[in-house]
Amino acid sequence: MESARIGIVTVSDRASRGEYEDKGGPGSEAYLRGVVTTPLQITRHVIPAGRESVAECLRALVAEEA
Repeated sequence: MESARIGIVTVSDRASRGEYEDKGGPGSEAYLRGVVTTPLQITRHVIPAGRESVAECLRALVAEEA
């Protein structure tokens, strides 16, 4: 069975600079691993806020899938 591929993107200026720990991304991953019954491949990213940084991250995630 092929594994599901999931990208988790946390958008936060301070977390992306390392000023505090991202807890949302790891929490989301833990939740998904607990409820999804098929094999998972999860990629997590912490990026700064902004339209371009979000668009760039999403384009990169899609390109990985292609």
